[in-house]
Amino acid sequence: SGVVFRVTDRFAPAPTSAVHAFCHALPGLWHQMGVMLSAAASLAWLSGVMETPAAALLAPLGESVDAPSPIKFLPYLDGERTPHNDAAASGAFVGLRGATGRGQIVQAVLEGVAYAARDNLAALSAAGGPIAELDLVGGGSRSPLWAQICADVLGIPVHRVEEGEVGAALGAARLGRLAATGESAAAVCTRPRRLASFTPRASVAAAYDEAYRRWRALYPALKETN
Repeated sequence: SGVVFRVTDRFAPAPTSAVHAFCHALPGLWHQMGVMLSAAASLAWLSGVMETPAAALLAPLGESVDAPSPIKFLPYLDGERTPHNDAAASGAFVGLRGATGRGQIVQAVLEGVAYAARDNLAALSAAGGPIAELDLVGGGSRSPLWAQICADVLGIPVHRVEEGEVGAALGAARLGRLAATGESAAAVCTRPRRLASFTPRASVAAAYDEAYRRWRALYPALKETN
């Protein structure tokens, strides 16, 4: 799964858009999160179908793309949580043609996850105010290409952070340390060092805004076909 997560100072649920709101593990704090049920798993699925390692699928695309893929991908391989809360939602490719190449399909998968993240970002922003930037964690954060696509689609800077590939495991270890040692959260739960930053490119902003608008129309159009 993929999560857009932020810490808040109050309980701010938004059930109509499936934004989760929970008590934080640290005293006096809350958190909100939007959840995608297939994020990096979408690339893993494509890797399995094409019988090609994910790194080999990504390599021909380089570290950035000049325009959105003409193919649209809905990453709803296991239903979707935020913002649809629809267990029956299914994945789809739209726009396939005889001339479609593997690179366009790979790019579409990366962009489909980024578009879904933009849905999540919009839902969280509506529930608790705008989000100005994001730190990336998890296996997908290792790809500069995917990070740049996320920045371009989301329209905000995104950052790769030190030890980001271990994801939530580092946070769990820190909480265990707090419980075992009694140290202060301020001393233990420090912000990870940022290794690289990716900013939205003006040259592709309008194209990605239009591509996202078209992508958003697909879920309601295809819902009754599930």
